[in-house]
Amino acid sequence: MNDLLGQIRSGELPAGAKLPSEAALAKTYAVARGTVRRAVRELETSGYVEARHDVGRFVSSAS
Repeated sequence: MNDLLGQIRSGELPAGAKLPSEAALAKTYAVARGTVRRAVRELETSGYVEARHDVGRFVSSAS
């Protein structure tokens, strides 16, 4: 979560950017998909990421 948050804050993942899939993030960080799911949910709760049904998760424009 902290790495993704850092990428959002630095602009590496700009507003509107689509996040990689849970499977891709799990492979990148060598963690279980459940761990990725919790981290992304926390970013959603904090307003950094928004989910779009059947499309994916995106960096929020408010971040």
